[in-house]
Order: sequence, then C-alpha cells, then structure tokens
Amino acid sequence: MNKRLDTRLRHYRAAVQHPQAEARFAEKAWRRHNASAASDSLPLLLREDFAGTASVAAMWTLSHPDRQAMAVDIHADTMQWADREAAMLMGERAADLHLLAADVMDVSSPRVDVVISTNFGVLIWHDRASLVRYFRNVRKSLRPGGVMVMDLFGGPGAMRPMTQRREVTPDDLAIEPFTYVWEQRRFDAVTSRIDCRIHFELPGGRRIRNAFVYDWRLWQPAEILDAMTEAGLAEPTIWHDAKAAGRMRPVKRLPQAEDFVIYLTAVKRVVQRESGVV
Repeated sequence: MNKRLDTRLRHYRAAVQHPQAEARFAEKAWRRHNASAASDSLPLLLREDFAGTASVAAMWTLSHPDRQAMAVDIHADTMQWADREAAMLMGERAADLHLLAADVMDVSSPRVDVVISTNFGVLIWHDRASLVRYFRNVRKSLRPGGVMVMDLFGGPGAMRPMTQRREVTPDDLAIEPFTYVWEQRRFDAVTSRIDCRIHFELPGGRRIRNAFVYDWRLWQPAEILDAMTEAGLAEPTIWHDAKAAGRMRPVKRLPQAEDFVIYLTAVKRVVQRESGVV
C-alpha cells in the first residue's frame, strides 16, 4: 500500500467528508423532485462521481438492505484504496458497492436513481462546453425521475487569498487528532480560475503540504443552473441552509454573505414526442 496516499485519504475523509449527511440529502432531493411518487417508493441505485474515498457511495449502500452504489474516480490507486477500505468496513455489503477507475465522462450505465458529485468535483471544468457535456452525460445516466446532486461554494470570500485552520478529532482510530488547513492561494477575476490547497498538520510537528491541489473554475450558481437546463435536466434547484442549522431547503435567492456552500439539484424528465420518448 502507498503509505502517503493512505495518510492523505484517511485525513481527507476525517476532515472534509460527511457521507451520512450527503447520502441522506440525496434521498431528500430525490423525494423533492418526485413528490408524486408513492410514499413507499425508494431510490435504490446511486452513482458517486469524483468519488475519491467512495464514502458517500458506501454510506448510501449501508443505509438500506436493497441499495447498491457505484463509485467512479479517474485515479486507479485511490479506487484500490477505497476497495480495501470497503472490504474492511462494510463486511458482506461491500459486494453491493461497485468501484470503477474511469473518467466520469465515459460512464453512463447502468442507469441510476441518483448521480451525486460532491466536494466541488464539477469545478474541474474551465469551459462551459465541457460542463454542459458532463450534465448531458449525467442525464443519460439517470433513470426517468432520477436526480443529479452537486455542491458548490462561492461568494466574495471565495475570491480572496486566505488560509483557514480547523482542529479535527477523527473517528478513524488509525489516525490521531490533527489540524486541517484550507488555503485559497489565488483567484483570477478574468477566467474565474482559483488555486486551492489542502494541507495537514500532524502531531509531532509533521506536515503534509499540498496534500490536495485544486485548479478550479469558480462557477456562479446561475451559470450551473443554465448549464443544467441546456443539458436537458429539469427543475434546476438551489438548496441553502440559511440558518446554519443543518437543514438544506430549496431557495430562489441567496442572502448576501461573505461566502456560501450550497447544493444544486435537477431531475430527468421523460418527454413524449411524435418521434418517440426522449
């Protein structure tokens, strides 16, 4: 096992990810976009894009005995790590988690009830054509009534160079308490390109600099909603926790603030045309 990769992924999972909340929100969004479905209807199959540790896909699988999930990430070593972790943590349910080392643009089957892309993975695309192409592939990947879920950050504070530190006490017994460091190094107002880094400060003075480096485009919410619509996804919706109470709700506007973190969702609707179903 690559020890450096293992260390990076374990600390990332402990500091950044909230798989139980994200799996729960995915079902909430599905129910919101399928309000007319029978009360006992249940989304069963989820695909996690840019999956990394595959923690959301794993939690989704464990949340119901009939659920399965696929986790897709282009980094093969990370998928191998996630596979080993799933075997240890999920027991026999690991067989219901399917991991695939591939470009998310190349995966469109099997069709699923939910495609989720968290930790701002969609920001890797710097041009609108690629963003729309990704959403079109998501639509192709969804069953009728299937829902796309993604997250996004922004606001004036997201455009300023800064560094934030946060102390983390992990549930993972394999690692000790540590400091998570988020750095926004630079932002280009012309291209909306942002350089972000994650560093870890470990006990004993050890540091992992540039554990994760991101070259992103800081898309605005309206741009994402427009791209979803152009790709054929319906009912594009912004979700925001205005009171920071852990309750994301659909909103039409975002309050003025230094920064924000939101979810965006949309649904695949089947359209009947003379030439058939599309």
